[in-house]
Amino acid sequence: MTPPIPFPGFTPISDRVYLRNGETAKPSPANEPTTILISGWGDGMPKHVTKYSEGYHELYPSARIIVILSRTFQASNQPEEARIKAMMPVIDTIFPTPTGSGNEKERLLVHAMSNTGAIFTAATIVAYQRRHGADKPFPHQLMVTRWSRAMAVGTAKFFPWPFIVTHGLWYVFLWANYLWEILRGAVPSGVWADRIINDKSCVTTDSSRVYLYSKEDEIIGYKDLEENVAHAKTLGYSVDLEMFEGSPHVGHMRLHPEQYWNKVSSSWKQAIEEK
Repeated sequence: MTPPIPFPGFTPISDRVYLRNGETAKPSPANEPTTILISGWGDGMPKHVTKYSEGYHELYPSARIIVILSRTFQASNQPEEARIKAMMPVIDTIFPTPTGSGNEKERLLVHAMSNTGAIFTAATIVAYQRRHGADKPFPHQLMVTRWSRAMAVGTAKFFPWPFIVTHGLWYVFLWANYLWEILRGAVPSGVWADRIINDKSCVTTDSSRVYLYSKEDEIIGYKDLEENVAHAKTLGYSVDLEMFEGSPHVGHMRLHPEQYWNKVSSSWKQAIEEK
């Protein structure tokens, strides 16, 4: 097993899953999450993901935070069963019983970052059903999603050329890998994840989602994203959108921190009220 990456403030529970307990002076208020699961973007470094975990800790100090750090290569090439097995420590930590610790039901907020984050969120959902039964949808109240050019960001420091060159190389690699998966008869991991996340038997329509995006995103076309949101709505999911002005890929929280965290907070409140 690969040794865990040092992650200050977090305790590794596997080679890619990390835990930070909340403040124990008092239990989480009934209108706040008990656990926050952050499924990081591909090749995301702890120093970058920490900015998000700290933001969540400020909002919900009593909640424990679990972070999944994964390589983009794992997301695109790891066999489906291996992806699911790698997420079992997440399930055994959050859901030792189908509803949580056994003392109270978990109130779970999931943040799926980029394609890699979504792929391992889907693997977590399937891992839950493997552990507790295929008849049980993954219990969570809110899923926050955003996109990232994680492969280029995570590997740019290894190359002497400008970031845009690295970005372009990764873009070509991803499309080549996608086509190769189709040619060999396999379901590309991104397609698989989309099916899981939009499958009512896996993810209940009682849960809510919020998509954070911008028109200036140079990776994900905002019209394509809005079409995907419209499709989720036709399936019966409660979906919200938040647009950020002028922020590039991965730049929403950095450029608009107040808007970003206000939207997360208001989306959680709305998700709880809809229950």
